[in-house]
Amino acid sequence: MRILHVIYTHGVGGAEKYLKHLLPGLKAYGINCDLIVVCTKKTESTFAAYCNEVNSLGIRTTLVVAEKYGILTTAKKVNNYLKEEKINILHTHLFHADLMAAFLKTFFNKNIRIISTKHGYQEKVLQQYDPVNYKKPNDLYYHITKYILRKIDINIAVSKAMADLYFNLGISNTHFPYIHHGITFPEFDKPAHGENFRNANPQLITVGRIEIIKGHHFLIDAMPAILEVFPQTKLLVLGDGTEKANCEKRVKEANLEKNVEFMGFVEQPYQYINNSDIVIQPSFFESFGLVFLEGLALKTPIIAFDVPAGNEILENDKTALLVNKGDSKALAEKIIYLLQNPAVAKQIAANEYEKYKNEFTTEAMIKKMAAWYKSLSL
Repeated sequence: MRILHVIYTHGVGGAEKYLKHLLPGLKAYGINCDLIVVCTKKTESTFAAYCNEVNSLGIRTTLVVAEKYGILTTAKKVNNYLKEEKINILHTHLFHADLMAAFLKTFFNKNIRIISTKHGYQEKVLQQYDPVNYKKPNDLYYHITKYILRKIDINIAVSKAMADLYFNLGISNTHFPYIHHGITFPEFDKPAHGENFRNANPQLITVGRIEIIKGHHFLIDAMPAILEVFPQTKLLVLGDGTEKANCEKRVKEANLEKNVEFMGFVEQPYQYINNSDIVIQPSFFESFGLVFLEGLALKTPIIAFDVPAGNEILENDKTALLVNKGDSKALAEKIIYLLQNPAVAKQIAANEYEKYKNEFTTEAMIKKMAAWYKSLSL
């Protein structure tokens, strides 16, 4: 079986890391994959390096700069690749790749079989989405997504939360199957959690794009209460995004510059997570939440808002501490509680690692995806 994967991307995030981990491992199961990465001119150098890295893993990878062609011309280029390489299965990732594939099937190749992995949805919808009291959107994005789904043969999601969302919003009349991400890390020497707590110099970390949906402002608002008890606490903020300037302003207005450090985008945050005492993720919604796996695998206790899809990966009071969404006061209280109780933190870390080993390794993900591919009538 040979499959062409296409991702139309604006930055290196969870979907890009997912492909880098998944595609090389599928070879052992007789599934050979090529990859086309479509990016913007602004990110060309970043993705040239990414493509070189994936190529070095044995995956034939091609970079396409979108501005040079436009989405229809990009669809034609992808179709030419399919014909030249005699590949009849196209697997797309992210919205613009899905749209490109829909155009490809409409205008160039009606017989192509298209698979789509649902990594996310429009963020302005996710910011307001409630899995119980949801409201169907009625905007252009929604109707384009429904058009795309009519052209795609098979859909799969990265979490139950994402599968539920497409069903609940009325985009799909069936629940998609889902397979969780998996990851593998280099070995690190792990600081003994609890030692840093007793030194009264805790290090907290949050990792991800700095956008409204990620809830950084709730964590910043929690910091003064934490500093009353642990005045030397340091918060590392890894990531960039449209809300970074607002968050920096919020930090300055609260006189937190000495305690909150914005690190920018860090491609491999593992050492930072490994050396931190707690991972904090105050997101409104996570399509999956790769940072949760990073915390699990690196035995760093996690505190997060109790939202999809985090709450299908994390178990409150066992592999994490979960807090009601948007409650900065409760978030501060949980952080202080964990810093004051190193034995609890140590037990959570041990539980996390067991869950990671049993459910979320790269090998587990590859095995599940290979079995799923082979179950399809392609």
